[in-house]
Amino acid sequence: MSGSLFEPNRPEGSGDPSRDPSGAPGATGGETPVEPYRPSSYQSQYASGYPSREALAAHAAQSGHDPHDEDAAPLLGGPEPARRRGRTVALVGGLLGIVVLGSGGAFAYSALSGGGAQPESVLPSTAVAFAKVDLDPSAGQKIDAVRFLRTFPKVKGKVSEDADLRKVAFEALQKDGTLKGVDYAKDVEPWLGQRLGVALVPGASAKDEPTPVIALAVTDGDAARKSLPSLATGLGGACRVLEDYAVCTQGKDGAVLDGVVTATGKGTLADSADFRKDMADLGEDGVAAAWFDSEKAAPVMAMLGGAAGVLPSGAANPAGSGRTAVALRFDGPNLELAGHVNGAKTQFMGTQRVGAALSRLPDDTLAAISVANAGDQLKAAWPEMEKGLRTTLGSQQFEDGLSQVQDALGISVPQDLAAALGSQFTVAFGGMGTDGAPKVAVVGNGDQAVLQKIATAGSVLTSPDELAFRPGQGRSVLAFTDDYATEVATGKGLGGMPGFKDSVRDVDKARVAGYVDISGLVAAFKDESGSSKQDAADIANLAALGFSASGEGNSADFSVRLTTK
Repeated sequence: MSGSLFEPNRPEGSGDPSRDPSGAPGATGGETPVEPYRPSSYQSQYASGYPSREALAAHAAQSGHDPHDEDAAPLLGGPEPARRRGRTVALVGGLLGIVVLGSGGAFAYSALSGGGAQPESVLPSTAVAFAKVDLDPSAGQKIDAVRFLRTFPKVKGKVSEDADLRKVAFEALQKDGTLKGVDYAKDVEPWLGQRLGVALVPGASAKDEPTPVIALAVTDGDAARKSLPSLATGLGGACRVLEDYAVCTQGKDGAVLDGVVTATGKGTLADSADFRKDMADLGEDGVAAAWFDSEKAAPVMAMLGGAAGVLPSGAANPAGSGRTAVALRFDGPNLELAGHVNGAKTQFMGTQRVGAALSRLPDDTLAAISVANAGDQLKAAWPEMEKGLRTTLGSQQFEDGLSQVQDALGISVPQDLAAALGSQFTVAFGGMGTDGAPKVAVVGNGDQAVLQKIATAGSVLTSPDELAFRPGQGRSVLAFTDDYATEVATGKGLGGMPGFKDSVRDVDKARVAGYVDISGLVAAFKDESGSSKQDAADIANLAALGFSASGEGNSADFSVRLTTK
């Protein structure tokens, strides 16, 4: 099996006394093998094909090889840069782009049929971030993926159901000026496999830059050794073909590559207890998958600067803590990004869910977002929010600003604001009214006396128009216009709309959820759109976008779904 490992560059001849004797970045010893986890669709991918630790360790023991022999072919000739960062970005982005990126939003595919080695089997257990793609999924998933893509006119003529998506992506990169002089049929197709993984491995010490590592599947080792240097021309790296993967890092002298292989021999990411649990909890890998440890990844990704953009980001886990696993999946005509978080420090408050609040909005609602237990969440988060604002603004400016808000609205913050948010807080948008005013409403079960104060203060600020306030039994509506307040207070039916049901996953369990009627917005604002004819044609094929998040304790699940017509 072929493994690709990619790491940053060092100036030639430079020593690093902080590295451990093995030369492995972050080599703190492998993790203890874990007990088998519960069976899942993910587990089927681990049924066979992984290299043994013994095999990896034996290969690592050959670290005294000539760095210029055929198994350590430099990814590129030319002088090495004084700094690593730019070439790290270029090499990771360039090689990843060969198989991941495509024209018009083309997606790479992940193996759903199981069997064969996965890239995490040749990446070190010390990795703090990881992403993988596969261009040869199961037949059903591949057909769904290609049909999804072909609903967009920009892609339809370039992607067929039997298309080589590697070639589509490769040609898109060449069109953008990348990989000049490289012939796909001659230099790439003969050896390029279907799987790729990228990991971020910490340096040997806190001061050392992290190592991006690439695991690039190969089907013909000899052909790969011959072509890899031309693909990475000018990037200053090295690759070694290890079984079915090309192990790639930056650094022409091979020292960094040796260190990564040594670290992998001590324990692979596939062996990591945390990684296995997180991916098992996530479920199906889908067409692409990623995993990262937020707390460990944040400092090392900050050191990489722009290079962090090619790896998963903490944006998928707003809490900024715990470990996150995500998967991109095709589901018939829909595309879903699903995620699972373990070990998060920030937890959901209260017991309410958003299902009823969203579902009973008017059926012609164009966009909405709902947060359960928002008042409790605000009170719990306020100390950290205040600390951050004081740090950013300065204590005096923060206090002055807070006083102005409290005086203008006639309420105290955060106490009254939390009471106004209540346990059900929803914002809805219904388009533009006949008078040109936006149809926006806030719906909730917060303290009506506080809401009345906000409505009165808001009417002064929006004079001459007053905000409409409709208090009700357990549910109040605050809107820009009286007509829309009445419409929201008396309307219903959004929960039964096909677009809503297809795009918002498990709304009755959700703590936070949102919905955008894309086709409705396009129709409502068609005369005001500045989109090109091509973009308009692509957007016209979209139906809705929905998201939801649920969870208990320090674990959470989230889903973002894009549906087509």
